[in-house]
Amino acid sequence: MLVRLGVVACLFWLHFAYATTLKIINIVPFGSSSVKISFNQEIKKFKEVLLKNFKSYLELEAILTIPKKHYQFSKQSSITIAQFSPKLVRVVISHAPKMTYEVKILKDKLYVSIVEKKPLSRHQMVLKPPKHHALKHQAPKPAPKSIKKEAKEIKEKTPTKHAHSKHTHSQLNERSAKKEIPKKEAENESKNQVFIAEKNDAFIKTKRKKHKKIVLDAGHGGKDCGAMSSNLVCEKDIVLEVVKFLHKELKKRGYSVLLTRDKDIYIDLVARTELANKKSADLFISVHANSIPKRSTSNAHGIETYFLSTARSERARKVAEQENKDNVNLMDYFSKSLLLNSLNTQRLIVSNKLAIDVQYGMLQSIRKNYPDVVDGGVREGPFWVLAGALMPSILIEIGYNSHAIESKRIQSKPYQKILAKGIADGIDSFFSKND
Repeated sequence: MLVRLGVVACLFWLHFAYATTLKIINIVPFGSSSVKISFNQEIKKFKEVLLKNFKSYLELEAILTIPKKHYQFSKQSSITIAQFSPKLVRVVISHAPKMTYEVKILKDKLYVSIVEKKPLSRHQMVLKPPKHHALKHQAPKPAPKSIKKEAKEIKEKTPTKHAHSKHTHSQLNERSAKKEIPKKEAENESKNQVFIAEKNDAFIKTKRKKHKKIVLDAGHGGKDCGAMSSNLVCEKDIVLEVVKFLHKELKKRGYSVLLTRDKDIYIDLVARTELANKKSADLFISVHANSIPKRSTSNAHGIETYFLSTARSERARKVAEQENKDNVNLMDYFSKSLLLNSLNTQRLIVSNKLAIDVQYGMLQSIRKNYPDVVDGGVREGPFWVLAGALMPSILIEIGYNSHAIESKRIQSKPYQKILAKGIADGIDSFFSKND
């Protein structure tokens, strides 16, 4: 009986240990050089080790429940995820000399991206406090009036010239040194210089932002309702409110911002990017709300960010079809594919980076108050509203208007403000790394 109980207890413990073990359940590559690794629970910690020849690896106490994955992004850039030992998984990163990598954790997701090295900016250059050397290494400074008076009194009291030159002069220099550079004044001087440097750097950043022009596009409008919610609220109205909040937030942060529409009017897809091109915008951001057909049994929800490319998944293709239906007759499938293949690769790479930063910014902002929000990830899709843009551009699906809970959230003002702040945080992050 005792043996049986022992066996049962042992099996129970093994089952519990396995259930609580960190496991990798999915790995999805996206963009030109990024990977999203999904776990069965929140990631608490990982070890980072730098190797020679521009290689590094991340080590986690986890089990890889799927086969080993290796992604070769270019001749010198790759990411490999494999089981190193029974309890350890390693994510090996190899990159070119001019590149580096970034790691971001969002609860049960680990994002690894190979990116270009960020140039050293002014705010990274630490201003060293001024050094105060001994007086013998400095040119003599004029003594203050009070010290001169004191010297005169000492001279009158000194019996011989020789004694004055030998002792009193050294005493005078000693006192001068103490009064010329008091410790507190030296510290304050150093602090003031650092403060001035920080203030100047902040001014330069604000000035730089004023030169950054962002065009915000509220999807649909006018005759085009977009996705309709169960309580009969159109997507066009929801995204317009989000864009207005985002407009205020970005203006507050010092950016120059333009809107494709600021009221309920219809604008065709081509005209939206034409405005951005005409105004020489630095970024084009189109805001939408997702949905699934009423007949569908899926209960899809979450936030997704797309950049322009041929759709690599069925889900991305369906979302693109829904957003593109306004423009469905403008060109045939062959013409569209030809256009996508001729697009500037570098612009798509930068758009991918922007999408990653904005997706991360939104989730970080929203999950403080809504921890259950689903990370739909960064995806590629053939969105024609982005195709005409000559600058980095993304399309944000802020949530599903077809989902019972999410539709109510994206319709509420507080939630829209949090979304706007998250998008703005992502834009700040993008410019700080790619300016």
